[in-house]
Amino acid sequence: MGKYKLLVKLFLLLSLMLLTVGCSSKPDFELYEGKNLSIAVLGTEPKIEEEQVNLQEISFEEFTTEELRKYDAVFVTKESFSKAAESQYASTYLDSHIPFFFIESNRGAYPFIDAELAYEDAREMPHTKYYANGFLAISKEEQKTWNYGLYNDEVNEENIKEMFSRIFETIETNPKGSDDS
Repeated sequence: MGKYKLLVKLFLLLSLMLLTVGCSSKPDFELYEGKNLSIAVLGTEPKIEEEQVNLQEISFEEFTTEELRKYDAVFVTKESFSKAAESQYASTYLDSHIPFFFIESNRGAYPFIDAELAYEDAREMPHTKYYANGFLAISKEEQKTWNYGLYNDEVNEENIKEMFSRIFETIETNPKGSDDS
C-alpha cells in the first residue's frame, strides 16, 4: 500500500509541474517576414528587428500628401500627437490614401482626421487597452481602422516588437488606397 501512495503522490506532483509549466510559457512570437516596406515616422523611430522594413524619420515640413506618396505607411509617435492633430494636417490623413498608425495612443484616429478636435480634447476609447491604432482612407467614401493591444496588456520590448510585426502584416495586406477625388 505504501508504494501505491508514493506512486499517486509522484503522479500528482508530475501533473502539477506539467500544468504549471504549460500555463506559464509565453507564446512564440513570429517576426514579420513579408515584402519590403518603407515607413515614414513622425516622431521617434521605434526599435524593430525586421530588416526588410525601412523606417525613415520625417519632419512636419515633409508631412504632406505629396511627400508621403513614396511610403507604404506612416507611424505617428506620442511626442508628435498634439502637433499632428492640428487642423492643417487633417487633409493629409484623408487624402494620402496610405495607412497611418498612432503608436501609444488610445484615442483612435478622430483627433487627427477631425480638424475641429484637438488631441488633448479627444476622449480615450473606453474599456480598452490599445497600444496603437491604425487608419486608412481608401477613398472619400471608405475608411478602415485597426486597434492593436499588447500580449496580456504587458508593456515590454518583446510584446511591442510582436505588435509591430502585426502592424507590418496589416500594411502588406492593405495597400495604398485610390487617389480618386
